[in-house]
Amino acid sequence: MTTQGEAAVDTEEALPVSDTLLVPLLDTAAAELAGGEPADLPSVLRPLAGFDRRGLSSGPARQQLRRALEADAAFRERVTRRFLERPEVSAALESWSAADALVRVDEAAERADLPLLASVLYAAQPNGWAFGLGIVCATTDRHRSEKERDDDANARDLQLRSADEARRRAEDARDAAKAETDRLDEQLRAERRARRERETRAEREVEDAHKRRREVEAALLRERSSTEEADARLAREAERAREAELRLRELRREVADKEREREQVESAIPRAEAQALAAMTDDARRLVSQLEALTRRVREPTTRGDTAPPPRATPTATRRVKPTCPPGMRADTSDALDAMLRTRGVLLVVDGYNVSMAGWGDAEPADQRERLVAALARLHLRLRCDVVVVFDGADVHGVLPTRRPGVRVVFSTAGEEADPVVVREAGRPGERTPVIVASSDRWVHDHAEAEGATVVPAAALLDVLRR
Repeated sequence: MTTQGEAAVDTEEALPVSDTLLVPLLDTAAAELAGGEPADLPSVLRPLAGFDRRGLSSGPARQQLRRALEADAAFRERVTRRFLERPEVSAALESWSAADALVRVDEAAERADLPLLASVLYAAQPNGWAFGLGIVCATTDRHRSEKERDDDANARDLQLRSADEARRRAEDARDAAKAETDRLDEQLRAERRARRERETRAEREVEDAHKRRREVEAALLRERSSTEEADARLAREAERAREAELRLRELRREVADKEREREQVESAIPRAEAQALAAMTDDARRLVSQLEALTRRVREPTTRGDTAPPPRATPTATRRVKPTCPPGMRADTSDALDAMLRTRGVLLVVDGYNVSMAGWGDAEPADQRERLVAALARLHLRLRCDVVVVFDGADVHGVLPTRRPGVRVVFSTAGEEADPVVVREAGRPGERTPVIVASSDRWVHDHAEAEGATVVPAAALLDVLRR
């Protein structure tokens, strides 16, 4: 026969009671350990003597406490006596009955007191305690299995709900894609109809353009004889104007030289001679003014005369793309010019001396050219527009203007004025290139507009260059 202690040990070893079910008893053991003397403790618990309550509630510490309860009978007896003094433990022990073990375990499970009941049975070992511990362990396993099963069921329900939501979203996306496809199909059909209409309209416009072209060519043939006479008269007048301009520039250089000489010798000559020199300078200035008036009179008959307009002045001769002018602005103002020069692909053609004389009329021609080209280069860097500037090549001597990025400098050949070159440069690009011509010359204005260019005065360009 075995003793009660040996039977208890054998039964405890046979029961797989987890530490979780013995937490109330192990907490009492921890309290006993914290309040006892180190010398009275089992050797297995002496390493835990310095632990606080939080440290003794950890998993490894509770395993040590359980081993001490199983190995040291004296420590187990002290802990059991202290544990049974608790009112809830006494109540659970008094209500225990081996015959009603299943009922008591179910009641404890409903109250979530299975750890307390298992600790009471493990510590006090009343009649039928091993059977009760087995029921507690089985009930705990059953509850854990049910919880895992419920968790799995909840996870499956969540997956199903997620799948249903994903399916619903996919169906909504499919419906939206179908609606968008129908809308795009309708737009495509409308665009095809519009394209066919545009093609038909374009064909009619091309036929009309060919018809107008034939009419214009016939008119050109009829007017050729009269324009030849007008061209001859224009050449004579242009020659006179060029000679007057050359004389004007020479006189300006002479006046500038006289001014510098006067400033150099003014302090070294008597007052009377200085006054005479000043009078000569005034006479030279008046002569310059007279030559300028003569130049304007020479040019005006060529633009306001009774001769027939040049053939290129026909409004339908060129249908060039226009630069974008802001609404409410006149194209010949500086603000409108600044906006038009920002049009993509625009070309600016500049009547060189016409602009430079208006901006730097007191400077030498070479200095005028250099200043104008430098200002146009800065304009190109600021607005990214292409620039062509045309100068009269008849009086070009010495060093030509320095090449600048984005600015092409053109000189007329010997015997040719700069004005026809300006008009020719304005008509050189294709009709899809917007062209702006900067000149205050009336002849250049009319012929450049016949090329489809937008013409602005020299003052507007100078205002933009000074910004």
